[in-house]
Amino acid sequence: MRKSILLQIILSIAAIILILYLSDFTKVVGIMKRINATYLLAAALLYFTLNLFMAYRITLVLKEVKARISFVEALEASLSGMLASDFTPARTGYFATAFLMNLNSKIPLGKAMLSILGPQLFEFSFKCIAGSLALWYVMDLIAYRIGSEAGFLGMLLGIAVFILMIIVMALLIFSRSFVRKLSFMRMLPYGKHLYPLLSNMQKSSKAVRKLAPAITAIYLATWLIKSFEWLFLAKSVGMTIASPVPELLFFAFLNPLVTILQFIPSPTLAGMGISEGGTAVILLLFGVPAYESIAFALLARSMNIAVDLLGIKGAAKVVNRI
Repeated sequence: MRKSILLQIILSIAAIILILYLSDFTKVVGIMKRINATYLLAAALLYFTLNLFMAYRITLVLKEVKARISFVEALEASLSGMLASDFTPARTGYFATAFLMNLNSKIPLGKAMLSILGPQLFEFSFKCIAGSLALWYVMDLIAYRIGSEAGFLGMLLGIAVFILMIIVMALLIFSRSFVRKLSFMRMLPYGKHLYPLLSNMQKSSKAVRKLAPAITAIYLATWLIKSFEWLFLAKSVGMTIASPVPELLFFAFLNPLVTILQFIPSPTLAGMGISEGGTAVILLLFGVPAYESIAFALLARSMNIAVDLLGIKGAAKVVNRI
């Protein structure tokens, strides 16, 4: 195990221990013991349904670029990628999905990457817009109550990273000249393998433009599913939100905002600790005690990992090939 990965694991555990200590560990445990299993199961089923939509999205793009993959194979690859993303900075581990499709289904890596990057370009764009609107509202609320917005500079940095990723992804997919300018990569150790991948992916990019309406519709459906998932998770811990908007709408915008936290440069795995702490700060503004919001955030992460474990076989296969 690389020392950097071991250090990230240690720092992640330390971050979780710290937020549990600061939020009253005994109360967090007390909430976990009283979880409403019905709401939790409903949330888990919704999260699995979201993965079904993501797998369908993959098959849709690959079909358009004349690459065949079964829905079951796409689902296995997607779950494996989601599991990898649960433990990687900025959830970059999801790209393992493409490598698994290449290994199991013999999908050309360029086309497999396009089926991931193309839809994520739309997803990141929508999340950036929704998250920015939510951040603007939260910062306005902070300024009104305590006259300071300094505590949310990290979120602004997260948005900046988010926007940068959107721009780079768009250029990689749609700009042939941009990809050509990266030809120097062929002189680098791994560049001779990476550059042909980017070039082949760009050649198939017309499929993404053609499927834009379908990809957008699928994302909006998954956004609604995710909103209900978080609503049910909140209900499972007995959370009540003091918000002027309906709770479903509240969680629809909270999720993209918390996602932005995971893109803040951090030494922990997938923003672990920072994401939970940020969630607690945001929910505190809406009358939710810190221990309750920490229980909610940890439950959300744990439940996602539990469902994603369905893809552990594929994730292990990719790791063994690295």
